[in-house]
Amino acid sequence: MSIHPISDEAFNILIEVLERFMKLSYKFKLELKHVLFETTYNKRVRILSAKSQQDIAWFLLVGLSREIRIHTETFEENTVWFWFAKDFIYTTPGFFSREPSESTIEVLEDCKVVLIRYDDWAVMKNTFPETEIITEKIRSEYDKMRSLHADDIKNLSTDELYLKLEKTLNVLFGRTQLRFIAEYLGMSADTLGRLRKKYSGRR
Repeated sequence: MSIHPISDEAFNILIEVLERFMKLSYKFKLELKHVLFETTYNKRVRILSAKSQQDIAWFLLVGLSREIRIHTETFEENTVWFWFAKDFIYTTPGFFSREPSESTIEVLEDCKVVLIRYDDWAVMKNTFPETEIITEKIRSEYDKMRSLHADDIKNLSTDELYLKLEKTLNVLFGRTQLRFIAEYLGMSADTLGRLRKKYSGRR
């Protein structure tokens, strides 16, 4: 794995996503580019292990990855989240709190990512007020998505949940194991398989 300064193409993609949250100053963008790097990870690599400290946050340019949690009683791994291209990858607690991560992050496909180290992010935070503002906007957006997903698992029937997430599921099918997708949905792989068969071919 080689790490190198971010390319102009990758930086432009990242800025386009960041500016969906807020407009950024030229000085901020100029300084940010100096502390960003780019690398690739091979399929099935675990880029973060549970109980370790997350010193890097990632922006996924190309690929797919998942967040894994260990069940406290059975000690079995459970997929709780997926990240797609143009997603920010971090765990809570973890990168921002400097606490040991409760999750593992696994790359499911060969991935290209932009990365920032915690020390560089902290310097940016102390130098540019924009850093904390946009960080909180991103965290808030992801917290809302995760909370809504947990509510949906709790309150929707399996059919309702499947149909609500059908577009996302169609992106996942064929790219990762059915078991991982079922875990993310809080249902068995058999149930997910039946739902997929039931609703396949619909317009």
